Amino acid sequence: MINPDHIFNMVTGNMEPEQKQAICSEVKKDAEAKVLFKKAKLTWALMSSSKRAPDYKIEASYRSVHERIFPRKSIFRIHPYLRYAAVLVLAIGIPLLTFFLGRQNKGGFEPTVRYTNVVADKGQISKVILPDSSVVWLNSGTTLTYDHNYGLKNRELKLEGEAYVVANKNKDLPMIVASDNLKVRVMGTRFNVDAYSEEECIKVTLETGQIELLNSTVKRFRVQMKPGQMAEFMRRTGNVDVRDVRSQNYTNWKNGELVFIDTPMDEVIRRLERKFDIETEVRNRNFYKSVFNATFKSESLKEILDYIQYSCAVNYQLIREKGTTRVIFK
Repeated sequence: MINPDHIFNMVTGNMEPEQKQAICSEVKKDAEAKVLFKKAKLTWALMSSSKRAPDYKIEASYRSVHERIFPRKSIFRIHPYLRYAAVLVLAIGIPLLTFFLGRQNKGGFEPTVRYTNVVADKGQISKVILPDSSVVWLNSGTTLTYDHNYGLKNRELKLEGEAYVVANKNKDLPMIVASDNLKVRVMGTRFNVDAYSEEECIKVTLETGQIELLNSTVKRFRVQMKPGQMAEFMRRTGNVDVRDVRSQNYTNWKNGELVFIDTPMDEVIRRLERKFDIETEVRNRNFYKSVFNATFKSESLKEILDYIQYSCAVNYQLIREKGTTRVIFK
């Protein structure tokens, strides 16, 4: 039987990446461990709170819940600073989200800065409920970061990757989503931010409500957006282009869909790499001259590759070995 402490440490993020991978492999092979993992995750969600309860109350409540759902021999301890991580995670697929709480100390052990990083691994889409009850969907290979004052003194989020946000309205405390130099200022609305670091531009798509784009390095930069618009912010130049779009084409990824509209093949490949957690190699350079149009809902990787092969006049080889998947375009 896997050590219950290892499962709990994996759920709360108190584990090195190498050890986490090893424990994940053990959990997948052990039915009892899977059940214990779900219980630990539920306990973590219940005990996380944005309200600063006294440590002794947090400890007492945790022990009470723990004794009801865990074997007596499994003793988990919750660190005092974990009470600030108000995150309820509902993962699509195997829940492999990791939580990391960073802290900086000044002359003692009392943490002065605490951060929560929510990570959606490649091949995974995750749904997160923030401390202010706003909801965020994270696409594969995405990291969302906020500090312990979120919902109290600020609603500032740092995004690396892609996220669909349903933001609760708060006139006194607007939400700010920052990606590189671009900041999205939100009062209460539904919008999507595509800000993967490997892409040349950041795409912001507004579904409902109203948002404002700001630039952290240019004070006079200010762009108002309306529903049904998408803004493309060029990282290098700071230029922005706003146009009308069908917003569902850029937000339905949260439902597992893949939508390509005149998409360059290099971007198509990167999106497939993130969604299916694969490695690719392109041997036919003419492949990059193509653009791709298609919508996929529940198709497998092979079915998508077959469609690309037929429509783009390219051959591919799908190789699965040693826990990795490689695709070679010839």
